[in-house]
Amino acid sequence: MKTTITSATPLLSSPESQHEAETSRKLFFLQRRFAPLWVAFCLGVFADNMLRQALIIGISFGYITMNGVSASDSAVPVIGALFAVAMLIFSPLAGQVADKVETSMMFRRAKFVEMLIMAAAAFGFIFDNGLWLVVALFAMASQSAFFSPARTGAMPKYFAPDELIRANGLFNAGLFVSILLGLLFGGMLIAEPGGRYYIAGLLFLASLGGWLAVQRTYPAAANAPDLKIDWNVAAQGFRILKFAFKAPGIGRPLLGVSLFYLMTTNVTVLTPFFARDALGAGDSVANSIMVFYVFGAGSGAVGASMLSKGRNGFSMATFGVIGAAILTLGVVLLTKSVANIGVDTFGEFITAPLGIALALCLSLSAACMSLYIVPLQAAIQRRAPAQNRARIMAASNMLNGAMAGTGSLSVLFLTQTELKATDALLAVMAVQLLIAGYMILRYRAVPQGLHDEAQKSA
Repeated sequence: MKTTITSATPLLSSPESQHEAETSRKLFFLQRRFAPLWVAFCLGVFADNMLRQALIIGISFGYITMNGVSASDSAVPVIGALFAVAMLIFSPLAGQVADKVETSMMFRRAKFVEMLIMAAAAFGFIFDNGLWLVVALFAMASQSAFFSPARTGAMPKYFAPDELIRANGLFNAGLFVSILLGLLFGGMLIAEPGGRYYIAGLLFLASLGGWLAVQRTYPAAANAPDLKIDWNVAAQGFRILKFAFKAPGIGRPLLGVSLFYLMTTNVTVLTPFFARDALGAGDSVANSIMVFYVFGAGSGAVGASMLSKGRNGFSMATFGVIGAAILTLGVVLLTKSVANIGVDTFGEFITAPLGIALALCLSLSAACMSLYIVPLQAAIQRRAPAQNRARIMAASNMLNGAMAGTGSLSVLFLTQTELKATDALLAVMAVQLLIAGYMILRYRAVPQGLHDEAQKSA
């Protein structure tokens, strides 16, 4: 018999015993309610980041042709902002569709579109057409705007409230590992003779694998099947943002998550300039810095998942952002010393004690940021009303996109002014300290889990 999950319960079917039986038979990670969606999500993130990193490194170091673009350095932060623009444009519509349409069907359609886009991107790499690849990247960002609220909005259907931090931790771990692999393969292959052809093939295979994976996801009933779609995305965007901030307990974690995207996007887009200008290093060091940062983020997400049992995560998030600020300062303080010893290649960077110290600071700061974001994501999902959940997640995507775009475009100040990469890192540290200060005050002012407790008693 076909199992359908309702929007009102995280159980796999009406009898609770069936859910408990499956949970006891299989590890959480291997259960059908988790594994297919996780695999599809990770393969999509891998493809996104391979495409984007190959573009950024390829343009920064002259491996990809950008006809009609004279200032390639200024093109890099603009490319980094494409995801943000797509999220802002399409999230209001995507949230409505995700609430209206049955969840597994939404997954299948979104992943089929991803296959078509990655096939188009493959042609861009094969024929070395940078502008075509920029268009493909924007199309991929638009597809992500539809898949993301469907996935995050569906998680409370598949997982019990006390499983959400663990599930988000594992999804974030997969996210960062997939980013890591995408950055590694995209950055390394684009510099190799014939590497563009390997990238083209990997992009399509990853999207095909994601589409095959979602065929195994459980059907889950639509949150609001009778919803009438509002095609005025501007008006709907304001509406869902207003609703999200009026819903009890949603506004603060929503802002907290969006600030995470501001900071991390700034750091990742900044990396090629940080390696090239602040450290005097080549593209292999730029790639390795990305790898260290994303590896740390993935490790932190796994740690958040392991530490989540029986906690709502507020203390974990506060500790994480404080630690990130301290370690970001450590990166700034080490930068000049590392540059003075000369680290043009990856081997020189990773064998120098100061280079190792810098890499550790980068990794640990990213790990701390994962400890910060995972509990906030789970709080939004727990507290969002079921009938509007996907639209609230779309509102989150809009804010994340706006902040990510701001973080990416802020790097233009480096390319257009005399500011240094370390100045941008100090600005990130200042934001982290402001968040930490607010969270400490909030921790002292209200009991932990205030809105979660209110929902339990409702």
